Amino acid sequence: MKILLPIHLDGGNRGCEAITLSTVKILNFPKEQIIALSNNIPLDRRLGLDKHVTLQTPPPTTIGFKIRRKLLKVLTQKDSLAITYTYQHTYLPFLKQASKNDIMLSTGGDMMCYGNNQVIYTNEIMASQGIKTILWGCSIGKENLTPEKIKTLQHFSKIYARESLTTEVLTDLGLKNVATFPDPAFILKPELCDLPEAFSNNVIGINLSNYVVGDYNLDTRFGNEIKKLIEFILQETNLNILLIPHVLWKGQDDRIITNYIIDHYKNNSRITALNSDLYNYCQLRYIISQCKYFIGARTHSVISAYSTCTPAIALGYSIKSKGIAKDLKLPKELIVDSKNYTEDELLSSFKYLLNSGEEIRKHLQNVMPRYIEQLNNVASWLFNNK
Repeated sequence: MKILLPIHLDGGNRGCEAITLSTVKILNFPKEQIIALSNNIPLDRRLGLDKHVTLQTPPPTTIGFKIRRKLLKVLTQKDSLAITYTYQHTYLPFLKQASKNDIMLSTGGDMMCYGNNQVIYTNEIMASQGIKTILWGCSIGKENLTPEKIKTLQHFSKIYARESLTTEVLTDLGLKNVATFPDPAFILKPELCDLPEAFSNNVIGINLSNYVVGDYNLDTRFGNEIKKLIEFILQETNLNILLIPHVLWKGQDDRIITNYIIDHYKNNSRITALNSDLYNYCQLRYIISQCKYFIGARTHSVISAYSTCTPAIALGYSIKSKGIAKDLKLPKELIVDSKNYTEDELLSSFKYLLNSGEEIRKHLQNVMPRYIEQLNNVASWLFNNK
């Protein structure tokens, strides 16, 4: 039996690294039996993933392929056909290695929160061949549903929702094959590494993304809220600020807004940036665990804070952040919806974090062991034919 991960993507998003690595630990299969499609094998090797999974690369996008795709788009006037052609080129060779006894895990966490994409393509191909397919550690809101997504959700053999709000959405659709477990990345342990100089004092770690802020600078409405937060921290506390990029992909690189902020506050030595390219996911988790507080945009950066009982605010914009916080019974003040908030809500939440930090830490220390323990049941659920 092989476990196929066609939507691993690559560790340029440390959340993708986290999902793949934690999936291996949960299933406890040898690396030869877990095969991941990687867009960047050299990077994944540098992060150490090749010690745990077999990495395969998609076919190269040749000039001939690009010309055929362009012609298809021009001649048909349909973007959808060109996208499907791209999916065939990228995923079909990988999927063809599957046999009837294999299992495809559709990872990616929140992939179903966005437009119709390769989750649908890969599931439809495999399900049509009678191969077991699992939507693995997913989040999806009612507002994200499309007819195509609903159809493919019905074709998954099983669905593993990573928080209860998603489970409610899926059961409201009449789906019977849904189970709820924490995000697989909760099972990972921090990996000891050298700490940057910021830790000469107490540190608040902050992770920001263009999705949350609305741009790669702070010249947005929510960007203004971030400015007020940073200025309050610098003026009213003695905390050092460490900016921690978590996604390094072109088109959504956290380092761009991080560098903008560093440049904006270049005269203040208390705000610095971590060179995240030097660290794998579990090392970033260790750094986050050493922060006194954390504020994060990327879900798997916040999961690192939660799992190490670091008091944290999630800058959520979808069901995933709200669902995970709900299941951990965290107060509403620790979620700030960057798309739907009131003026100074972020600053108020930070003041709540300051005042209630030790209480939050003790709450996480109390609930986290039993919460993470639930992941011990995932493998038996997966391989149970019911």
